[in-house]
Amino acid sequence: MKEILKSIYPYLFLFFVFVLPLDKYATAIPNIVLIALLTFFPFVVSKKDFLKLKSKKIYIFSILITYISINSLLFQDYLSDITIIQKVISAFLLIVLYIPIENINKLKKTIIVSVFIGILISLWNLYFFYLSNEEFKFATGSIINEVLIIDRLYLGILCIISIIASLGLMDKNFNATNKWYFTNIIINVIFVLLISSRVAIILLFLLYLIKIFYTKKRKTYFFFSIGIIGVTMISFYLNNNLRERFLFTNNTEKNVNYVELVKKWEPRVVIWKCNYLITKSDFNLFKGIGFYRAQEKLTDCYSEVIKDPKKREYFIKKQFNPHNQFLDFYLSSGLIAVILFLILYSLLFFQSKYSYYKMALFISLLLFTFIESFFHRQLGGYIFALILILIMFEEKSKNLEKLSKQ
Repeated sequence: MKEILKSIYPYLFLFFVFVLPLDKYATAIPNIVLIALLTFFPFVVSKKDFLKLKSKKIYIFSILITYISINSLLFQDYLSDITIIQKVISAFLLIVLYIPIENINKLKKTIIVSVFIGILISLWNLYFFYLSNEEFKFATGSIINEVLIIDRLYLGILCIISIIASLGLMDKNFNATNKWYFTNIIINVIFVLLISSRVAIILLFLLYLIKIFYTKKRKTYFFFSIGIIGVTMISFYLNNNLRERFLFTNNTEKNVNYVELVKKWEPRVVIWKCNYLITKSDFNLFKGIGFYRAQEKLTDCYSEVIKDPKKREYFIKKQFNPHNQFLDFYLSSGLIAVILFLILYSLLFFQSKYSYYKMALFISLLLFTFIESFFHRQLGGYIFALILILIMFEEKSKNLEKLSKQ
């Protein structure tokens, strides 16, 4: 029976990862699979598997969870904050549930297939959206998130992870499977440009620039740069949504510079301003004010600082969170929490700096952290966990001996 569970467990974990982007269409399935994983875990895990958790990053992450939990229990509204804390714990739990699995390449392939299916479903929805509206106009507003399989930001990040996973699977020498991974990269890049995911597009440029520092053939990448600039210019010319998302061409005011346009159209300008204002009034540097209380204060701030009635109503209705995970931990749990989180990221950086594949994942996670409070969403917590798994864990068969000697 134990051997049967050991053979089933890896595929059950991979199926859990596969259905994550499909949450809109299969809401209960991830929870059912997670329960099964928790049930099977004690029967499939071994003492050697737990050596994978012998890591400073795991220790710091567990200390962070313990700290924010105790801080909320003693000083904040724990019953309200628990919904966010549970998502942080779930991310840690996913990392632990992965340790019996030996082959990380299967995880990479699962992510690629899952994101590809998500792209196909999203394209199908976009097709019917076009038939209904006779135009691809979704630069602003929430309509695009209703059409796509998941929110544009999260789908864009998953596309980037799929691209990096493809790069991680491609052999340096010629291999027949490389063409499929290269095709997947092209599909994801085109899709990111189509849906005008700003963060994903910025990451594409960042990852390309970083690649130049990790390669000896820099002259070759110079010619690639010319092609990339050309593709970018054509994309902006053909895709009005791209122009609106980056250049704010939908603005009707005259004689307004780009900085003023950003202040007017980018929600994070207001959100981060309110984050700052909260720290200047009735804020405890070491304890924070709790996740729930921080959200309340942000909503109050929106009603005070936003002058445009429609914009103010929109912000209050949406109840935007801090949109920066560092600031989120700082507001909710104080200075110690954000220091622990920064230490975790520092350790991830030092582990990643010698590998382009790992550095690409780290940079993606870092930018994601700066522009989103991802622990406010279950999917965000799982994306965080998956990136940590991809960075931290190598093939089990190659590393157990090294880990046992530490």
